[in-house]
Amino acid sequence: MKRLSAVIFAAALCVVIIQAQASRVDPRSYLEHIKFLASEDLEGRGNGSPGLETAADYIAKHFAAIGLEPAGDSGTFFQRFEMITGLSIQPGNAVTLNSGRSTVDFEIGRDYQLVSTSSDPSSPGQQLSIVFAGYGISAPSLHYDDYAGVDTAGKAVLIFTHEPQENDPRSAFEGTTNTIHATMMRKVEVARSHGAKAMLVIDDTNHRPAVDRFRRWLNEPQAEEYGLPVFYISRDRVQRALGTRLNLEAVSDEIDRDFASKSRALSDVTVHAVDRTVKVRRPVRNVLGILSGSDATVKDEFVIVGAHYDHLGRSGRFSMTQNSTGQIHHGADDNASGTAAIIEMAKVALESRKDFRRSLLFMTFAGEEHGLLGSSHYVNDPSVPLDKTVAMINLDMVGRAGGRILVDGLANAPSIEEDLKAAESSSPLNIRALRGGPGAGASDDATFLLRKIPAINFFSGFHSDYHRPSDTWEKIDAAGAAAVADLALALARQLANRAGRPPFVETAQPESHSTGSVGAVSGYGPYFGSVPDFANEGQGVKFAEVRTGSPAAKAGFRGGDVMISFGGAPIKTLYDFTFALREKKPGDKVDVTVLRDGKPITATVELTNRP
Repeated sequence: MKRLSAVIFAAALCVVIIQAQASRVDPRSYLEHIKFLASEDLEGRGNGSPGLETAADYIAKHFAAIGLEPAGDSGTFFQRFEMITGLSIQPGNAVTLNSGRSTVDFEIGRDYQLVSTSSDPSSPGQQLSIVFAGYGISAPSLHYDDYAGVDTAGKAVLIFTHEPQENDPRSAFEGTTNTIHATMMRKVEVARSHGAKAMLVIDDTNHRPAVDRFRRWLNEPQAEEYGLPVFYISRDRVQRALGTRLNLEAVSDEIDRDFASKSRALSDVTVHAVDRTVKVRRPVRNVLGILSGSDATVKDEFVIVGAHYDHLGRSGRFSMTQNSTGQIHHGADDNASGTAAIIEMAKVALESRKDFRRSLLFMTFAGEEHGLLGSSHYVNDPSVPLDKTVAMINLDMVGRAGGRILVDGLANAPSIEEDLKAAESSSPLNIRALRGGPGAGASDDATFLLRKIPAINFFSGFHSDYHRPSDTWEKIDAAGAAAVADLALALARQLANRAGRPPFVETAQPESHSTGSVGAVSGYGPYFGSVPDFANEGQGVKFAEVRTGSPAAKAGFRGGDVMISFGGAPIKTLYDFTFALREKKPGDKVDVTVLRDGKPITATVELTNRP
C-alpha cells in the first residue's frame, strides 16, 4: 500500500512539475520570435517601414492565436496613429564651393547628405565665407580648442568628424575611446555658440570615406533640427575645391602630432548651400490585446504589460556606428527581446487566466525610438481608462540578462517592492532594484510615470551592440530572457491580485530631453525641471510635465505650457532649448516665456544643480 501510495505521489508530483514547466516561458519559442523580428526580411523595423508593418501583423496574429481580446481601433488589435518618420527631398537642394575662379558642385545623395536641416527651408540660401575649424572641438580643460583665434560668426565652419589623436592610447581625449566631443550634437552646440551659420562636415583622415553612404541615406533620408544646416559632404570633392590652399591629410597629421589647433579662415573660399525638405508623416500601429480578469469586482482595473517593437531600420540617424546609414539595424535586443517576451508572457497568462483577478493589457508600441511616441499616443487616447490602470510593466532590452536583471521604477512606487520580492522568490535571476529615482526615463515606462501611474521597467543593460547593426539574434541569452519574462509575469500576477492599488509617490527627477541623439548627451549642466512632449510638432518646446519642486515649477510653469523663449533666445525646437540651457550655470536667473492657452507668460527661473 505504501509502495502504491508512493507511486501515486510520484505520478502526482510529476504532473505538478509538468504543469509548472508548462506555465513558464519556453526559451525556444521565445527565440523563434526574435529570429523573425530581427531578421533581414524585416530590415530593422524602422518606423513607417514595411518591416514594422509586418512585425505588427505578426504580433497581432500571435495575440489572436493565444486568445487575447482585441483592444485596438474598431475591434482590431491595432491602435493607429501618424508620426514623422523622415524627410522628402525636394528640388533645389544644392551645395557649391567657390574657390578663386573654380567651382565645385555637390549633388545630394551622391556627394553629400543632410545631418540637420535649416530653420528656414524656404530661404534661398546664403553665400558664406568658410573657416576651417579642425575637429570642431572646444575643450579648454583638455588644452585643445579649434575655435581659439578664429572668427566664425556668420560663417560656415568646415570640420572633421571624430577627435584628434583618436588612435593614440595616451591622448587627452580618453585615449582611443571617443568622448562627448566626437558627437555631432556637441560639435553643433560649439559651432552655434561661436556664431556659425552652417557646418560642413567631412570624414577625418583616420577613416576611409564610405563613398556609398550618401546614396544609402537618400533611400531613407532623415535629419535633425539643430537650428543650423549641417551638410556631411565628400572629403575628396572638398579637397578638389581647396586645391593647394589646405591639404586635409597633412593638417590632420599635424594636429595629431602636436595637439595644436590649425584652424584658419579660408579667405577666398565660399559656400552656397540650400536645403529643401518636407517632413514625411506615415501611419504606424500600437498592438493591444486584453486578458480579462477572473474577479468581477476588480476586472475593470488593469495592469499594462508593454514593450516597444520598433527599431532604427536602415537609418543611421540614431545609430552608434559612424556611416551606418543603409545598413540593417536588426534590433534583436532592442527591442525584439521585449516584444518576444510580451507574446510569450501572454501565452503563459492565458494558460492560467484564473490566476489574475484584475485584467492584463498586453501592448507593443511603435515610435519609441523617435521619442516614446507610441506610448504617448496611448496615454492620450487610452483603450482602458487611465484611472483604471493600476500599474505598467515595461520590458526594454531584456535579451542579455546573463543571470541578472535591473528593475527600475520603485522610487515612484515603493509598495511594489514587496510584490517584487514575492515574484522573485522562484526566480533564478540576480535582481538589482533601483530606488534612486528613475533612470528609466528613456523608455515607455516614463510615459506612464508622467501620468502618475506606477511603472516598472526591466532592463538587462547596455552593451557594445546597442543601436548598431551588430545587435543580432545570435547574441541573445534566450534562457536568461525567458527567466526575465517569467519574473515580469510573476510581478504582473502580484499586481493583479494585490488587495489595494500601489500608490504613486512623487520624486525629484532630472529632465530627460530625448531618446536617441539628444538624450545621449543631456546629462550635465544646470537643472530646469521640465519633461518635453515629444509628440508636439509645433514651434517651441511643449512641457509634458514640470517636475514638482523644480526651478520651473517654482517659477509657476506647468505641464502643457509651450516654451518659446529662454534667456532672450527664441526657442523653436528641443535642440534650441538644450543648447541654450547648457550655456547657463547653476544659480543663473533666466527669463523664460511660455504660451499657455495661446497667451504669453514670462517668469524668472533660478537654475540649480541637478538633483
